[in-house]
Amino acid sequence: MATALIADPSAASRKAAQYLLETLGFEVAAACDVPEALGLIRGLSPDLILLDARLGEGDCGDLVERIRSQRAGLRACLFLVAANGASTSIRNAMDAGADDYLVRPFDRRLLAFKLSQARSRGRLTEERHKPRLVHDNTHSWRFRVFGKAV
Repeated sequence: MATALIADPSAASRKAAQYLLETLGFEVAAACDVPEALGLIRGLSPDLILLDARLGEGDCGDLVERIRSQRAGLRACLFLVAANGASTSIRNAMDAGADDYLVRPFDRRLLAFKLSQARSRGRLTEERHKPRLVHDNTHSWRFRVFGKAV
């Protein structure tokens, strides 16, 4: 099962997003502030991050860059969620490293569509790291765990 992290300062928004993601088959964790979100990204290595723009102090691009600088944040599919649907806001989020942009409020159908787009682009996979039988340099076969290739 794929994992998702919702990083949003509003408890009501976190609860609504959690319900939507759970109906779409995600295991969900939630954070209400930046330090908690960064810690959960490090610990959980989520497949999807829904990041509310209100968490960034002024410019959410800096927060997206901080997330992308972490190994787990680099491989995660990141959607920035905001009330502002202006083209400059969307472009700034995408330039900072967001995979997509959701304008609040959003519904299950829109979220499912955006997730489908991310899957077709290869940015969101439910395949977790699986042990594989590999031949190593000692000329023996061993099971190793590998992440997805970049």
